Amino acid sequence: NGLKDQAMRYLGNIPPYCVLAEFIGVALFAFLGGGCDANSVSTGLPTAALGNGLCLAVLVYATAGISGGHLNPAVSTAFYVTNRLGKSRFMFYVAAQVLGACLGAAVLRMALPPSYLATPFITAGSMTAAHPIQVFLLEFICTFVLVYVIFATAVDRKGAAANAAPLAIGLAVVACLFAEGPFTGGSMNPARSLGAAVAFWTFDHLLIYILATVCGGAAAGYT
Repeated sequence: NGLKDQAMRYLGNIPPYCVLAEFIGVALFAFLGGGCDANSVSTGLPTAALGNGLCLAVLVYATAGISGGHLNPAVSTAFYVTNRLGKSRFMFYVAAQVLGACLGAAVLRMALPPSYLATPFITAGSMTAAHPIQVFLLEFICTFVLVYVIFATAVDRKGAAANAAPLAIGLAVVACLFAEGPFTGGSMNPARSLGAAVAFWTFDHLLIYILATVCGGAAAGYT
């Protein structure tokens, strides 16, 4: 209890298990989703799309009751700009998400043979095969779709998805990866983009990914 009280004072009375859930959730998503991306080198786009969607659905189910299951700074940004998330919690969530993504991407890089990391998806840091403007448009629109689905299902209690909201969120990732994966890597998550960039020390087009996903999330929140 003493350690818990000290942690809560340090976190501004934010329960430490909420921040820890975001850290662990994003670390696992970066590792498992990146593993699906790596396997797509030999099996194709469906492995990356379905694998990442299922991974996110499972992890949102696991963390929704603890932290809200954001697992994405774009989602936390949407909650923050619509006054559903306080400034302190927002900052700690984003920090935990970014650190978790860096850890998951780094462990994945150490765990897999180099030949499996040659993928256009978000296993590696340099993800794009498209023009920067195309990258921005694709990532903005797909992040908008993802966050729009989150607000329509998990936030709107009158939505049709009810307890199936994490499944709907995962299916949104599947659909968006099928749409943009081969061109941009299908990030829709600035933490995963940054985590892969740090793990591979490759920062090409990173700013475009961060701006596109954060703006797409904020726009969906306002919508």
